[in-house]
Order: sequence, then structure tokens, then C-alpha cells
Amino acid sequence: MKKLVILLVILLLLGGGAAAVWWYFLRPPEDAAPVVEEVPPPVLTQIDLPLTSIAIVKSNTKTQRIDFLITVVFDDPEKQKKVEERLPRLFDTVISELHGILPRKMVEQGGFDRTYLEERLTKAVAARFGAGTVYKIYIKDMQIYK
Repeated sequence: MKKLVILLVILLLLGGGAAAVWWYFLRPPEDAAPVVEEVPPPVLTQIDLPLTSIAIVKSNTKTQRIDFLITVVFDDPEKQKKVEERLPRLFDTVISELHGILPRKMVEQGGFDRTYLEERLTKAVAARFGAGTVYKIYIKDMQIYK
């Protein structure tokens, strides 16, 4: 009798393990289950703008000069081509926005935040060229000269 109970317990354990393997690994997918397709990440391209210098003027004298190296990133080559055709307009938008962002008080207090500047430049270019045209604008380097 004891041998029969032990044999029955072993068969139950093996049967439960086999059922679990089938349920989690070997069972065919249900027809009603939605198939999730992975979207490949976008292919990013970029344009490096020439050195951009912004002069800070106080009392009719130049107090500081800030040099920027800026990269414009695109997620679609067609969008990049569209902006490259209007590169002077892009450069003008970036310079105008930098002059608007960097008032004397902000410079005197040392309130530079690179991520804030990048967000503002991205929004300004998106307003000029249309939403979604530019993926992101990065400031690669920022040097302050007194």
C-alpha cells in the first residue's frame, strides 16, 4: 500500500511538471491574442551648425562672449533635406532664440542650464519649420569668455 501511494505521488508530480511545461512553453498561441510587432527605432541623422557666438552687452560694452557648438538631429532623411535647403533660416532662428534666452541678468547670475537651452531651441525651430521636423537639438559644447 505504501509503495502504491509513493508511486501515485511521483506520477502526480511528473504529470504536474509536464502540464506546466506544456502550458507555459509548448502551448500554441491563441488566435484571438493580439500579435505585438516591434517598431524599429528611428534612424537618426544630424547636421552640425557652424560655431555660434553670442555677445553679452552691458552699458554699451561687451562683457562676455558665449560660443556654442550645436547639433540638429533628425529622425527622417526627408526632413533633414527640407531643413538643409533652408539652412540660413535655421541658423537665424537659433541665433535669435539664443539672444532672447540669454539676457544680461541670467548671464550675470550664471544661470545656464544646458537642457533648458536645448528644449527652447528645439521648440523655436519646431515653431519655425513645423512640429516634428526636428527630432532634437543638442548643444555639444558651450564656452564662456570674459
